[in-house]
Amino acid sequence: MKFKLLFTMCLISIFSVSVFSQTKGLKNEKQTRQITENNNNISWESKTYDFKTLKQNKPARAEFVFKNTGREPISITKVKSSCGCTVTGYDKTPVLPGKESKITATYNSRKAGPFRKTISVFMSDNSQFRLTIKGTVVANDQIKKK
Repeated sequence: MKFKLLFTMCLISIFSVSVFSQTKGLKNEKQTRQITENNNNISWESKTYDFKTLKQNKPARAEFVFKNTGREPISITKVKSSCGCTVTGYDKTPVLPGKESKITATYNSRKAGPFRKTISVFMSDNSQFRLTIKGTVVANDQIKKK
């Protein structure tokens, strides 16, 4: 009698674990599919901005323009730069279908030399984008006067 009870309990435990693990897998698959499908709702003019050459200690600003090509309003939930030398700005109001908005990135050119920084953009439809700014900062004493 005890053996049957123990055997039944083991079967129930195994069944419960397998059911819960399958449910979690389906949920993650659905979320992944949603993120992939929603990436088509945004069209960028460019995801890279090349400053070419910047003067040292002169902040430089880049603009990244995007268009909502989807059928629903979309908004930016968060913008994060890869370092403290880049300050970002964006409009927090939803972007209606067919309308454009922009993200600004201001780079503080204190350090001379080449640079490449990334900006991560998180949207309300769970899509994510990576923008890039790059260039070379030239020290003020190295600038040639023409």
